[in-house]
Amino acid sequence: MIDQMKNDMRPATSCHCEGSQRMDCPKQSLRSPRPCGARDDGERLLKSRRASFGRGLTIALAISGSILLAAIPSAKAADSLEKAVGRIPVQAGGRTKPFASFAKESVLFVTGKTSFEGEDPTTLVWRWIAQPEIWSAKPILPVTHLRLRKHFESDLVRNRISPVLVLNDLEFKKIVNEAQIKESQEKRISQLEKKQIELYHRARLFEETAHGRMPGFIPHPGDPKISWLPLEALLSREGLEIAQNLYPKSELEQTASSLGLLLDHLRGGDFGQSYLAGERFAQSIEHVLLSRDIFLDQNAMNLEFLYLKLRPFQLAWILYLLSIIIWLAPNRQKKVTWVALALFVAGFAVHSFGFVLRMLIAGRPPVTNMYESIVWVSWGAAFFSLLFWIFFRSNLLPAVAACVATLTLIIAESCPTFLDSSISPLSPVLRSNYWLTIHVLTITLGYGAFLLNWGIAHALLYCLAFRKKRELVEHLTQYLYRSLQVGVILLASGTILGGVWAAESWGRFWGWDPKETWALIAVLAYLAVLHSRTAGWLDAFGVAFWSAVSFLTVLMAWYGVNFVLGAGLHSYGFGGGGLPYVLAFVVTDILAIVWLARRFKTVSPHH
Repeated sequence: MIDQMKNDMRPATSCHCEGSQRMDCPKQSLRSPRPCGARDDGERLLKSRRASFGRGLTIALAISGSILLAAIPSAKAADSLEKAVGRIPVQAGGRTKPFASFAKESVLFVTGKTSFEGEDPTTLVWRWIAQPEIWSAKPILPVTHLRLRKHFESDLVRNRISPVLVLNDLEFKKIVNEAQIKESQEKRISQLEKKQIELYHRARLFEETAHGRMPGFIPHPGDPKISWLPLEALLSREGLEIAQNLYPKSELEQTASSLGLLLDHLRGGDFGQSYLAGERFAQSIEHVLLSRDIFLDQNAMNLEFLYLKLRPFQLAWILYLLSIIIWLAPNRQKKVTWVALALFVAGFAVHSFGFVLRMLIAGRPPVTNMYESIVWVSWGAAFFSLLFWIFFRSNLLPAVAACVATLTLIIAESCPTFLDSSISPLSPVLRSNYWLTIHVLTITLGYGAFLLNWGIAHALLYCLAFRKKRELVEHLTQYLYRSLQVGVILLASGTILGGVWAAESWGRFWGWDPKETWALIAVLAYLAVLHSRTAGWLDAFGVAFWSAVSFLTVLMAWYGVNFVLGAGLHSYGFGGGGLPYVLAFVVTDILAIVWLARRFKTVSPHH
């Protein structure tokens, strides 16, 4: 892999020997057993290499094109109900968002999947609303915990259960109530109790959504920030009477009629007419708001809808992957490496654009949960590789960054059940945007530098273990050292600034909170490596080995404290899930590092 990344093209040496001198040509005797004048063989070899390169590049582009096409939404999706009603502003989760965002979040939470039965989330949620009794009896709720499966053993269908069975199980509701009381008293609850509460909340969210009790569609004309009226207000006489105190009767009746027509078409399975009815319903909602001079920010809804449809972080890792495939293409030419670099830069641009979109939508830096921090850390790795590229002009840097960025973005996009990608309001402790920007961005940007350092460390260990060229080893050693320096500066600064933030928010600079403790451990681990390298105690192999191992302390401070320990004052970042996968990654990484180290020790010294 490293050999293919490294451009090792040498200038050709021509031979000027003529006649009988050809047999005695020293250049020819050292470089090839063939006669110096065998031009036909050389041309055939060159053509063969070009053909091999062309086939390799064609295969690489075909694979890449297939991946890209699979990620692009189909034309059918573009003409679905989502296009008609997806941009309608609704109130849910403490903020105003397009209905498509609410639908995506609801389907993911209820079903554990980004889509269900081949339906896009918007269409699926409207089908819930149109036929709540039918969908309530379908097994759509995932039951993941083994002991929880035993409780509902006779009711499960492919490890799923219907909402009505969960909500009508009095014994289960009693168990959930007891667990919720413990949780409200800030007592530690077991993993089983967490899953019981989660399953109950899934069923409740489905019930509230399917019966039109959420989200809010019609804001209060006096104060749009208070609770909005849901669809339930348009589906009953009592609800319409309440709404008529706020809006003109004629506009509400027109909206209720459009809503009824939409639901009738959905019940009848006429999705073509549902699309047209959805457009009329969206226009009716807009007319209701205009009747009281309410103007919501439709540009914000369009921006978030664009973000949902573009899926910038998925597109970014596809572009990163394309660059890796081209860098790894056999017999590639120098011009092609520029194509790979251009694709990497394009991926970085899309990655950055995605962050700008999230910031504009949320009104804050997007680093308040694990999903956002993963995509930010991968952005940091790509950013530092380009920054170093400006000084070193080495394609090794973006190639390594493309590998680690692709890996982390695939993880972020492939694990929606425990890496929540929804945009949520800030918790009170994070509402100081100044400290959020200074402390959190600094420390996670340090994680990005160490992610790049981790990738370079593995590349260097590979080169040393397999006795690659000395020049390549020297370059990687230099890049490893520079990324180590940048990471230590950022992580140390972020940890100190975190103490300043803690003094302002909690009244003390340092309290040995698990997050603080593991951040300090990570800083000390990398400082030890940096100091040992400066003092001459570690050679290139030692620095690479311990840099790769030290990344495990970052992983603990980053993931372990929030998702495993779940203790301390940093509760706003807590989550759950993914532990088996993370443990598998850690064990695999340790085994790989040890195997490379043993191989390095068993081969002759690298010169």
